[in-house]
Amino acid sequence: MNEGDCVSKNFWTQKANFGGGIRSDAVGFSIGNKGYVGTGLIHDYTMQDFWEYDPVLNVWTQKADFEGGARSQAVGFSIGNKGYIGTGFNNNNQFQDFWEYDPVSNSWTKKADFEGVARSQAVGFSIGSKGYVGTGWSGGVVTYQDFWEYDPDSNTWIQKANVPGGNRGLAVSFSIGNKGYVGTGGNINDFWEYNPNSDTWVQIANIPHEGTASAVGFSIGNRGYVGTGYPFSRSDFWEYNPVSDTWTQKADFGGGGREAAIGFSIGNKGYVGTGWKTGDDIHQDFWEFTP
Repeated sequence: MNEGDCVSKNFWTQKANFGGGIRSDAVGFSIGNKGYVGTGLIHDYTMQDFWEYDPVLNVWTQKADFEGGARSQAVGFSIGNKGYIGTGFNNNNQFQDFWEYDPVSNSWTKKADFEGVARSQAVGFSIGSKGYVGTGWSGGVVTYQDFWEYDPDSNTWIQKANVPGGNRGLAVSFSIGNKGYVGTGGNINDFWEYNPNSDTWVQIANIPHEGTASAVGFSIGNRGYVGTGYPFSRSDFWEYNPVSDTWTQKADFGGGGREAAIGFSIGNKGYVGTGWKTGDDIHQDFWEFTP
């Protein structure tokens, strides 16, 4: 290894603050070479604004407000060249509506409602041409482990095999290639791999720390990444290798400990920002991770 390799990997770089101001419990995803962040919570106020991030110019541009209305703890992901936001929470109301964003026309289109019970704190991700939503919370102590597949071509939902390990909310998820991954949520550190071809789950190595919730997760290439979260407003960050079924600790998140942040990847870089820290205020900082 030469000296350049030692200093060119596994570090965080602060970028332009999120354009919408301080925020927690928002959604984030990427479409092509742009990132998107919207909805969320500012203290007791839920939001419906929506923003695009250009990593080349390091600038945020406000886009059309999310037409489903203000909410927090929703799910967001992309399929192909479209983005999707659904479920969530606002003023004691849980949602099951589902919306598609077209970045070319900068417009939202209502799609078929999520067919599970209305909820927030769910996980959402895509594998190939399909989207997946599951787990979550609907008030009180009621959490879920059901799991659903969305087909944008037919605009339909199909229930799939439950996420194993019991009901959970505030879990984390990502996808690598043709597999999905769901884990944590509360005082648990288990992780599960989903195969959509066989509709089966296999338990993989636990993430090697005590249970966490409200973390961020994304993938870069053939690796998955999970970090931050509750309790104690964590800053640790972990890389998952599906070939060796191992977790490796990486550089702590550059912005310090927090919960309810957003995370996504663009190309070979990861991005994490916003969120809140116990005993501190809500954040709007935004950081780029070079793995």
